[in-house]
Amino acid sequence: MMMQATITGSKVHGVGYRAFLLDQALAIGVQRFDARNIKRNELQQVIVRAEGESNQIESFGAYIREEHPPDAVISDITFQECSGYIMSIIDYLHVITFQQLSKGIPAILSIERMQGQMLNKQDQMLQKMDHMDTSITGEIYDLRTDLRSYLDRKLSTIEHDIVQIKEKIGLV
Repeated sequence: MMMQATITGSKVHGVGYRAFLLDQALAIGVQRFDARNIKRNELQQVIVRAEGESNQIESFGAYIREEHPPDAVISDITFQECSGYIMSIIDYLHVITFQQLSKGIPAILSIERMQGQMLNKQDQMLQKMDHMDTSITGEIYDLRTDLRSYLDRKLSTIEHDIVQIKEKIGLV
């Protein structure tokens, strides 16, 4: 038995509908399956065709009427008989896998570009930090030099004062 369902709505693309339907078709043992997204009159449609034993197709039709991906917004579902070639479900599995991988490649390339940009920004920040470290190190060195001079003067003054005190009390 063959069946075609047309699922229409404002959001039936980009919600995983075809994979959702494929999963169920595989679960109930449908032998032939295909699904495609089309746009008609500003509405999105998923057209799914299946071929299998009558009980499988009836069960699949009931599933289509009752279930849908969580983010789907559906306005209409129609069923009709169909004829013609429907690819094997395994072939469709390969097709949809290829389509999904094809969608992912630009995303991966975009992530790679963004990663390169982020690494460049990180390198720039590290260079600034190196400059800041050099600047801060220089400031710390200058402060240590100033502190050492100050403490040397103080120590000299204290030593001089001790010598004078010793002289006054007759210890020298």
